[in-house]
Amino acid sequence: MELAEYGQMEKQEQHYWWHIGRRRVLQKVLASHLPIGGQLEILDIGCGTGVNYWWLKKWGRVAGVDPSPEALAFCREQHAYDELLQIDGTELGITSEYDLAVAFDVLEHIENDKVALRSWWQALKPGGYLMITVPAHQWLWSAHDKALHHFRRYSVGELRAKFRETGFAVQFISPFFFFTFPLVVLVRFLTKGAKPKTSYVATSSWVDKILISFSRLEANYLAKGRGFPWGSSVVVVARKNV
Repeated sequence: MELAEYGQMEKQEQHYWWHIGRRRVLQKVLASHLPIGGQLEILDIGCGTGVNYWWLKKWGRVAGVDPSPEALAFCREQHAYDELLQIDGTELGITSEYDLAVAFDVLEHIENDKVALRSWWQALKPGGYLMITVPAHQWLWSAHDKALHHFRRYSVGELRAKFRETGFAVQFISPFFFFTFPLVVLVRFLTKGAKPKTSYVATSSWVDKILISFSRLEANYLAKGRGFPWGSSVVVVARKNV
């Protein structure tokens, strides 16, 4: 991918309601487990454009990992991350260096997800935290997933089992994007047989405000340790068993 395309991607991540809403959820949920202001060593797996660096740094020193040299070059241009590493997220080859690892919508891109989870476990210090997000419900599989080169979508039960098998203790797990879920289901089913294509839907500013306000409500609810029965994504916070 060209650097200019990463610039376009970053604009979408900065302004599209889905990305803004996800960041609200992630910050609130993470703060409910790890207070802001610590001096943590943090690893952002699949750092992409680096947009998450600007809020993760509230928790400590952040290293970004991505297999793409173009992604890392873009991050350098943005002065994102305290360290950048060109490594495939499937097998990091890092041992007990980090207090917190995050991988936001990364695991579904990895064919052997258990190998990746074991590698992420290895990178954490004893008692370290892993926070991830993934797309929910295999029955929602559509042209959107094909376009994004996903291998799968996940259920809560499947994630619990895979985390347990790879040495993690799940601290919190829940679907999110609860309020927008019916709309997502409708769009995905209407495009299920279509050619691979992302299903980002252009929205007006007032619709964006409403959708972002829904995510704010969800973030506050999830931060209290409560979960939703459904949603188009799943968030997991887990600790390394020792």
